[in-house]
Amino acid sequence: MSEKQDFSGVTHYTQVDVQPGGINIQHVEHLHQADILQALGIELEVKHAAKANFPPACAVPEKLKSEEAKALMEDLVDTGMLTKDWQPIRLSGSERALVAKAVCDRLDIKEVWQVFGQLWNEKPETLRSYLNKALEQKKSLDFQEKLKNILD
Repeated sequence: MSEKQDFSGVTHYTQVDVQPGGINIQHVEHLHQADILQALGIELEVKHAAKANFPPACAVPEKLKSEEAKALMEDLVDTGMLTKDWQPIRLSGSERALVAKAVCDRLDIKEVWQVFGQLWNEKPETLRSYLNKALEQKKSLDFQEKLKNILD
């Protein structure tokens, strides 16, 4: 006989995702009970789904739906920089901006910040400001070289 567990008071959880490049720890708050149960791998029948108070998972922008874009993004997944859903893993704001710029440069996408802002649920202006910061940092040169080797 299985033991019943009460998840009615759960409003947040911490997800640990082990990837080849390291560990991604994500703390998620304000989820509905059904979402948490699903995250724990527990299936349940929901007759009336409640509206979520948080944005849905970010959709892949049209400009990143080409085979070439998919190949570049999968290279970044393989190195542990991005999750399988193309979300950044342990990348600083400056590093995220450099990734976005490098990918868009190779794909000849002019709307860098709008495209990656949509993908990563970040304000385009914030990503752009991270690039300005990155260009002022010496350590960014090493990261840019690493990106070049991954994406070439």
